[in-house]
Amino acid sequence: MTTSHGSPVDPEARTETMRAVGPDTSVAPPRPARRRPEPEQVEEPAQRNGMGTPALVLGLLAAATCWTGWAGVVLGLPAVVAGYLGARRAFHNLATDGAASLGGLVAGAVGLIAGAIIVWPTLFGTGGFGDGLTLDQCMAQSTSAREMHMCKSQHLTEFNQRYPNAAE
Repeated sequence: MTTSHGSPVDPEARTETMRAVGPDTSVAPPRPARRRPEPEQVEEPAQRNGMGTPALVLGLLAAATCWTGWAGVVLGLPAVVAGYLGARRAFHNLATDGAASLGGLVAGAVGLIAGAIIVWPTLFGTGGFGDGLTLDQCMAQSTSAREMHMCKSQHLTEFNQRYPNAAE
């Protein structure tokens, strides 16, 4: 054994020196050992599955019926909400049905968006009489002077070519 400055030390000589000098009284008496507090037992939050299956069922129904418009919106909205909540629980390790939740979220979003696109013109009046029809089809469906005027406005160049002397 060596000292901190590198000289060899004899362990017996050190013991003899300690006996000759006597006990060191300048050192504080030893304190009783502190007990470390035991860590509290923290309960794991219970895993609550239950959002994945409803989200997936609603999402698939929304995606399958979105062509009707309202069904996609009505079924897609709760599918997106349930899918989001379930995926969030799964992300925080509070649930194990994260894949079903994400599937429901995606399918519900598809149904919701497609249904909203189909319903949009009805809700906000952006679609009009005769949209997507030819002049002849539009005139055949019109039942009033107002609807005939709408047909004329939508197909103005064709109308002017056919009826050049028509009064404005």
